[in-house]
Amino acid sequence: MNELTTSGYQRIKEVSLRFVNAMKIGNKPGIYQKEAGEGESFYGSYHAAHVLDLFGKLNAYSQAYREEWAEHFRQRQTEQGYFSKHVADQKRIRTIEELEPVWHYTRGNIWALRVLGCKPERELSFLEPLLNAERLYDWVKHYDWKNSWAAGNQVLAAATVLFALRDWFGASEVDSLMENAMYPALEELQDAKTGFWGTQLGADLPNGLFGTIHVVPIYFALGWPLRHLERSIDSTLACQLPDGSFWPGGSDCPDFDGAYQLVNLAALTDYRREDVEAACRRYLAHALQHESPDGEGWLLHRRDSQPTDWVPRPHWIWKEGENTASAELRDEDPNREKIMLGSWFYPLSIALVSHLLGDTGYEGPYHFNSHSLHVCNVFNESLNQSI
Repeated sequence: MNELTTSGYQRIKEVSLRFVNAMKIGNKPGIYQKEAGEGESFYGSYHAAHVLDLFGKLNAYSQAYREEWAEHFRQRQTEQGYFSKHVADQKRIRTIEELEPVWHYTRGNIWALRVLGCKPERELSFLEPLLNAERLYDWVKHYDWKNSWAAGNQVLAAATVLFALRDWFGASEVDSLMENAMYPALEELQDAKTGFWGTQLGADLPNGLFGTIHVVPIYFALGWPLRHLERSIDSTLACQLPDGSFWPGGSDCPDFDGAYQLVNLAALTDYRREDVEAACRRYLAHALQHESPDGEGWLLHRRDSQPTDWVPRPHWIWKEGENTASAELRDEDPNREKIMLGSWFYPLSIALVSHLLGDTGYEGPYHFNSHSLHVCNVFNESLNQSI
């Protein structure tokens, strides 16, 4: 958004793209590892597309190249329209209740296709039950929002599919459906005392923050008014650790989440402006501690930290046949240094705070592509456009 190219921006770009290039396998489009030694990975390909898009590099590839890349995502789409890594799912018809294990995966495939400017071959018929307003409202409310982090992930995935259904397949009723069903459900779940989702139901502040950043992109995409801004700023500032991070030892998802929340709230209100800007500067200093010393990618943990400083981060996994998410703890292995997600989230969060502050030396022409909802901010273009 900022046409100025700084030396800091250039360094962030080079560090990020070196890792993407290092994870590339062969010459065929879209074949990437998520981390060294892992082999071909869906998440490597999905996150690589986002890193390249953040720095405006996808435009350098021909449409034919991007279409070939997109085939890696299209081949994961089932006959019912959802996406799955399991071959056995190709012909499986899932009810809404049975979609829990594939929402997140479906979301990632759709975001990847959108940043590539490509479409899937099959319509998204699995979503049909949620095209009923009463059913969609009840579905949003049925989650246990005591785990706001897990619930927010699923709802953001559903919003992703609804927007894709609108833009790819002409479902003009989606905006009205969102307004009359998802919006009132989400409004009833926001805690007026914290500005977060789920804290009144038992989520602690960090869990509420990590759930909230999966809800507010939906608001930004549709221009919905966001309430309780001052309490949300208070809560977000309370979640930041003294070193500027949002997770002990640093962690790509929580760190991005905190930066995303701060920057977007600051675009909506001047409440505690000095505190918010100071928090963003602390965050920037922290994020730079994840820059790999070899100049290639972004570390899972701060380079000045030790394993004793780390707290394993839960990844919320929805197992087949279960209606609640299970915490799978990862990222505590000292032999794992960096993954593709960090080379998306750390530069993306640096792009956000530099956009807000304007004087960091890291400003530059980052591409904020709102078709991927983690990149949809209150200050960038609306999702109301087709591709």
